[in-house]
Amino acid sequence: MAGARGIPGPPARPVVGHLHLLKKPLHRSLAALAARHGGGAGGLLLLRFGARPVLLVSSPAAACECFTAHDVALAGRPGLASRRLLPDDCPAIATASYGPLWRRLRRLDATAAARDAGARDMVGKLWRAGPGSVAVKATAYEFVVNVITAMVAGKRMQQEEVLRLKAMTEAAHAATGAANRHDFIPVLRLLDLGRTARKLAALAKERHQFGQSLCSSEAETPRTVIGDLLREQERSPEPLDDVVIRTVCLSLLQGGTDTSSSTIETAEIISTVGTSRLLQESDLANMPYLRCIVTETLWLHPVAPNLPPHEASRGFTVAGGHAIGRGTVVLVDRDPRVWDEPEKFTPERFLEAKVDDDEGTRWRWMMPFGMGRRRCPGEGLALRTVGVALGVMVQCFEWERGGREEVDLSEGSAGITMPMAMPLMAM
Repeated sequence: MAGARGIPGPPARPVVGHLHLLKKPLHRSLAALAARHGGGAGGLLLLRFGARPVLLVSSPAAACECFTAHDVALAGRPGLASRRLLPDDCPAIATASYGPLWRRLRRLDATAAARDAGARDMVGKLWRAGPGSVAVKATAYEFVVNVITAMVAGKRMQQEEVLRLKAMTEAAHAATGAANRHDFIPVLRLLDLGRTARKLAALAKERHQFGQSLCSSEAETPRTVIGDLLREQERSPEPLDDVVIRTVCLSLLQGGTDTSSSTIETAEIISTVGTSRLLQESDLANMPYLRCIVTETLWLHPVAPNLPPHEASRGFTVAGGHAIGRGTVVLVDRDPRVWDEPEKFTPERFLEAKVDDDEGTRWRWMMPFGMGRRRCPGEGLALRTVGVALGVMVQCFEWERGGREEVDLSEGSAGITMPMAMPLMAM
């Protein structure tokens, strides 16, 4: 039976459970609930979203235990109604059920050449624009779109295609947040209040058309994700059908563009690199402070603060004797007590830290990309893309705030990802 025994939680209401307690941004609301009600169970808090039990994990020790000792049990994803409507007939890599198809989809990588070429194009565009205010996220978004499109299909997108993809991505992320009430209260789905189901159906149709045009235009390109998937389709005893290929390409585009560009937008530009040539991806290994800036930005401003939810495929028991039932949804929230002055931008804190020396340093990677076998497969791509983009922006230009007021770092509320409430403008 789903649920958890002996884990504290606030009083729930009939039908809605604890959904009435959740405000935007969601991760701040969950953190407040954990601080108020979850102190007696080792960083665990039991909530109910409608009738579904939801376990909130908010301590490094509990997270490490859940996604190491019980990693297989938590490798599943909950079958939420909103997510079933979006990915055609095939789940995306991040939301696919744990099994053979997910293992095959995850074996994708990218090339450095696309990122270096994209960086050169971005610098050229900024240079031609001359002095004046720049919308940092829009610039970063176009760079990331071109990098990932080159990786997926071997081509660049036209401006209207970039805008269309951006609109679809933002709509999809807004509709599939971790606490979408339509996912947990069946009567809302039946009544379709707010026309949520119709909007998702229309969005799914547009995604289908966009993905099909992308796949059809570059069906013979050899050194791309599409080319790799088509070869896999020909030689595999269990071939990937066209729906799977289309969904994988859309997942890479929509999953990588919004998150990477949001991270670039909130990074503070306080490090400089050499000016003898344009920075390349191969230089990143020799730039520890640049890596610290990216890491600190991801800690302070994780673009997906609660990550896609997990679901227990079988029951298990965590430290303290707490039994977690099959079907329990598991969410992870960061613990600010891991670091001194956790809300202060201090990249130097990572200069002497080793990746796995203690719970705290392992926990810092928990939030941006997850942990265990469902850790985000795009982690390497995201870190390299952000590093190249931030490096060349610092190397080639001197940046100032777009006005006299301090930069507003308050968070927006777009669903899965967490953009800035006010777009960053710089000069």
